[in-house]
Order: sequence, then C-alpha cells, then structure tokens
Amino acid sequence: MLSLRCCTLAVPILAAVAPFFGSFAVDGWVVDLIPGWRPSEIPDLTGKVAIVTGPTLNGIGYETALELARKGAHVILAGRSRTKGEQALRELKRVLPDAHAEFSELDLASLASVKSFAKGFLQRQLPLHILVNNAGIMANPFTLTKDGFESQFATNHLGHFLLTRLLLPVLEKSAPARIVTVSSAAAYFPGVLSKLAAFLPPALLPAGASPELDYSKHLRADSEPIYSPWVAYGQSKFANVLFASALARRVAGKKIYSNSCHPGGISTNLLKFQLGALVEAGWGSVTGLIHASKDMLLMEPRQGAVTQLYLATSPEVESKDIRGQFYRPQATRAIVPPPLLSVEMEDHLWNLSESLVAGYL
Repeated sequence: MLSLRCCTLAVPILAAVAPFFGSFAVDGWVVDLIPGWRPSEIPDLTGKVAIVTGPTLNGIGYETALELARKGAHVILAGRSRTKGEQALRELKRVLPDAHAEFSELDLASLASVKSFAKGFLQRQLPLHILVNNAGIMANPFTLTKDGFESQFATNHLGHFLLTRLLLPVLEKSAPARIVTVSSAAAYFPGVLSKLAAFLPPALLPAGASPELDYSKHLRADSEPIYSPWVAYGQSKFANVLFASALARRVAGKKIYSNSCHPGGISTNLLKFQLGALVEAGWGSVTGLIHASKDMLLMEPRQGAVTQLYLATSPEVESKDIRGQFYRPQATRAIVPPPLLSVEMEDHLWNLSESLVAGYL
C-alpha cells in the first residue's frame, strides 16, 4: 500500500519537473529564467543601420529586427520570399508605426542574388553598423543550389560569407560595427562524430561522418552518397563558428566585432522538413506530440533573439573587446568552442569559401 502511495505521489511530481529538466537539456525556456542581460538594455540606436537576414514572422530574425527598430535603428529585413518579408514588415510597423524599416530581397542560396543585394545596398551609400547573419535552413533532404552547391552549406554559410565580404568595406567605414553570425549547438556535431569515427566501424556511423572534416568533400553533386541531413546541418553550423572566428582575426585592430552564438532551443518552423517526412511515412500522428513537446520545452522566438541582440548592441562587446567568441544563451558567457575549432580549420574553410565565391567578389 505504501509503495502504491509513493508511486501515486511520484507520477505528478515527475510530470511537473520533467519539462523543467527537459527544457534545461535543450537550452529551452528554462535558460531564459537566468538573470542577465535583456533587450530592454539595448542603447539608443538612432542613426545606426542594421541588416538582418531571415526576418520571417515567428522567427528570431524578425524578433531581432523588431528590437533593433524599437531602439531607433534603420533596419533592413533581408529575406528570400518577398511575400513573407513584406508580411513581417507590415507586422513590425503595426507594432512600431514609426519604425524606420524596409524589406529587401536576398536569396542566400544564390550567389548572384547576394551580389545583387550587396550592390544595391552599397549604391545607396548608407553606413552599416550591424550585420546579423541569421537566416538558415535545417536538415533538409539533399538538394543543390543554382550554383551547384549542397543547399545547407550554401545557405547557412557560403551566402553569408559572400554577403559579409562584400559589405565589409562599408562596415569598416562605419566602425564601430558588429557582425553576428547565428550558429547552433549543432556546431558540436562534427567534433562528436570525429571522435566516434575514431573507434566505431563506419556501418555504425551516419553518412558523412569521418575523423577529419574536409569541407571540399561535402560541396557538390558527388557528395550525395555521403549526405546525411543532420550531419550536413552540423557541418554548416560549425562553419558559422569557424567563419566568425576567422573574420575576427582578419579585422583584429579594427573596431569591427565579429562573434557567433548558439541562440538556444527555439520553437520555430525549422523542423518543417522532418515533420513533413513523418507525415509522408505514415507517422502523421506523431507530429502532434512533437508540437506539444516543442511548446513544453523550447523558447519562444522573442527569447531566442536575446543572445544575438546582445552581441549586436551591448556596449560590453566593445568595452570587454569581445571578438571571435561563440556565445551561449542567454548572452551569459562564451562557451567552450567546438572541439575541431582551430586556426588551421578556420583557414581551410576561409580559403575554400573565397575560391568558391571568387567570381562575385
């Protein structure tokens, strides 16, 4: 009888605490309870110009743009879909009628589109103080861009690499300036897989896992046989960290602060490919459980924007000379970098990326 009573008491207790610990494990809403920096501390940004990529509603890019505009910045929402971009702009101006904000088309999966966007911006002779490389896709099936590159690498890294390189002169001229590249905890995947590959047989590893990461082997159509959606996603997010750190070294001594961040576990539309695959496989009923779990464990987009807003605006970034760091949610501190991070790996990716976009520089 006593055991039954204990079980009866234990079940509701476990049900109550499980979401708390689950949320903590995935850097969800629990970490937002930690006291620290908040967007209300953003200083006056009047006269500042910012570009935020990936500003779709219900995403952290939109929330980032909203808070920058709230503090007086001239914000350019740069996105692939004009329909979604203008929808986000309407909502932003509904919330902030006097906001100085606009939408401009930018398809990061197209090097020509990136070049066109940058050219159009530079022709306006505006300054640029904040660049938030936020847009991204997650774990989609193998596809190639118009330029013939694997889509996650192209969208999450290469497009942002070219965009930043093209805008770097105006960022230097407008200094002090910030460049924030949004990564993910998935940046650790390549390092974890490299360690597993050292002692596990290939049959037990996902496609594309190897002791050493060579980005040149994961670029084009011939990489499809070794493609794994989550491995490729992790590689693209690791590329974000490598790029931010490599860029920080290249602008050392200038008042340009390049950093990356893991924004946290956030409830957005990035899981659409995985949910769609479940429906196609006849597991549609599971999607309801996943949606319920997302709401129970993850942050809302407005919470997920905190860390990139800190790196983009906080005076501490300059006063503490924060450069080339990988920040965790909620802007609490820099975290231990992914295990494969090194100057050699940064230069490998930088030189490869520069050769791939050379015709657009």
